[in-house]
Amino acid sequence: MKTIQLARPEYLELNKILGLLFIFALLTSCSKKENEKTNAEASYVEAMKLLKKKDYSEAATEFEKIDDDFPFSRWALKAQTMATYARYKNEDYVKLVANVDDFLRLNPSSEYVPYMIYMKGLTYYNQITDIERAQDNAQQASFIFRELIARFSQTDYADDAKGKLSFIDEHLAGAKMAIGRYQIASRNYVGAVISFNEVLSRYRYTKQTPEAYFRLVEVYYKIGLKEEGKKAKQKLRQKFPDDYWTKISTKITPR
Repeated sequence: MKTIQLARPEYLELNKILGLLFIFALLTSCSKKENEKTNAEASYVEAMKLLKKKDYSEAATEFEKIDDDFPFSRWALKAQTMATYARYKNEDYVKLVANVDDFLRLNPSSEYVPYMIYMKGLTYYNQITDIERAQDNAQQASFIFRELIARFSQTDYADDAKGKLSFIDEHLAGAKMAIGRYQIASRNYVGAVISFNEVLSRYRYTKQTPEAYFRLVEVYYKIGLKEEGKKAKQKLRQKFPDDYWTKISTKITPR
């Protein structure tokens, strides 16, 4: 017959101590989390006060500190979006783009992704230069807004991006037309043909399209490509029968 071994008193005491330590650690952890939550929220409120005072640079710095100090709190992501907004208001575009890129890399599934993409696109949109200068910012804004529309078409941000894309396309088409006209003036006719055809292929829904056809007629006739010129003139008449450029195209004849 087996005898039942009773636990020795020292083992019972050890188990009791370990249990108490576990409970203490659990309570300490909960207390720490609660303190972090309270401190993160308090920091967020203080940063919001700076934002309302239009102290955008300081507000951005304070919002960014929340992510540094409380990286896993629910306030961290909210703070990053507000830091982005503050950087935007302060026109600190370089820092804004860097922050957005970091956010998207680390939080690809966040609910704030559409907003952050939109803010990045808006940053480049606000830096679009006149048509006589390089259009890098316009190209970047176009790319970012198209990504936003493709991925988050049902958001308000996508709706606003669509309206801005119309302006961007019109602007880029105008810039390309300016290049084409300069190429005609400098007798770079091949380059001009490429420029005007790019307008017709990439920006065919803009107001620049009728002139692009007209300029092609003009260039083709200059370089002796009569058939190509006739085709361009025919398309101009078919698509824009009442347009100004269609009417004056009748004055252009092959040499």
